[in-house]
Amino acid sequence: MSWIVLSILVIFLFSFVRGDLTAALTETAKLSSQVKCHQEAATLVRLLRDSSTVPVAAASVNGVLKPVGEYSSRLDINSSGVFLKDVNYNDNGHYEFLCSGTPVRIIRLEVLVISDISASEGNTVKLPCFSVTLGEPVESVQWETKGKPVIRVKRSNQMVEYGERFKDRVSLSPDWDVLGDLSLILERAQLEDQGDYFCYVLKGSQERGDPAAGRLKVHQMHIETSTTPSNTKDSCSERRGPWWLFAIVATLVGVTCFGI
Repeated sequence: MSWIVLSILVIFLFSFVRGDLTAALTETAKLSSQVKCHQEAATLVRLLRDSSTVPVAAASVNGVLKPVGEYSSRLDINSSGVFLKDVNYNDNGHYEFLCSGTPVRIIRLEVLVISDISASEGNTVKLPCFSVTLGEPVESVQWETKGKPVIRVKRSNQMVEYGERFKDRVSLSPDWDVLGDLSLILERAQLEDQGDYFCYVLKGSQERGDPAAGRLKVHQMHIETSTTPSNTKDSCSERRGPWWLFAIVATLVGVTCFGI
């Protein structure tokens, strides 16, 4: 009976310490707040799909984690937490914090490839996203930015829900569920629309589209003003010619008339 209780406690512990986070390619991911083991050896390892592990950090003499091996130049450990810099696509996966060999925290890191998209202020822009929908139990599609919803479309009744700033400005293709094209169409782009947009597909569980995200940059429109014409008097003077030329002509005319 005791082992059943112990198993339940272990399951509860792991569900409590597990965590998921995302990071864009080449950016920095915060794996965790600082982890210290009281009078025990702390380590951080990377769990690979073949069940092997790669050491990431180990405790120094004073018990504080220090990066090791290939992570020495990319792992930053300070009082704020454990940060993995310049993440690459192979950094996808699980990271495990251990105290004396016992897991105390498991982090799942997902590295996203974000496509760069540009638009001019006031214009329409399309942020690409695709997913297999044919024969798939797709319930809905949702786009988010800055942790807030942009649009959500339910497949069953095509009901649409809009984010606060995006009503009547965003849409999906009418045939998105037939074509698998979940791209976001954003009209009348505004400067405050800039940021990272994430595409999600709900198929019983939440999945990401492909690509998983788009980074939108909106360029401000510049209105060109016409230059003011130069001084009219000067322009007229230039058209008439130099004043001394008129004086010579007038003198010659006067002398001729006097001689006659």
